[in-house]
Amino acid sequence: MFSISRQTLRRFLVITLCAAAAAATSSFSTAQDEPKKEKQNPIETRMRAKLSASATVLEGLATEDAALVSEGSKVLLDLSKAEVWQVLKDTEYREHTQGFRNAVRRMEEAAKEKQFASAQLEWLEATKKCFDCHNHIRKTKNAATK
Repeated sequence: MFSISRQTLRRFLVITLCAAAAAATSSFSTAQDEPKKEKQNPIETRMRAKLSASATVLEGLATEDAALVSEGSKVLLDLSKAEVWQVLKDTEYREHTQGFRNAVRRMEEAAKEKQFASAQLEWLEATKKCFDCHNHIRKTKNAATK
């Protein structure tokens, strides 16, 4: 197991938060400059809500604000239970979703206990589960179109 200093982890989170904010600002200004072509579908709407809740969590972790972590965590857990979230029905997809929920719950609990270093690591795990799940969805959809 590797060890990360608290200061290094905090710097990483602050840099990540700044990058996420810059990306969000850039995409929002671009979206406002272009005329709306069509309404977002329900999955896109939920993913945008997930990104917003993720920013709240990241801010809470970077500032050690347990209330913000809890606020974002609740939204993420609620979103992950919505029917529209269930885009695939296979075992691997369910495992990714459950792993994400478990990591978010552990993160929220650690933040409540003021164990922010542990909460930050759980957030990294939850984020990894997001990437794993999105990769699985793309792989499955690509296989279906071949």
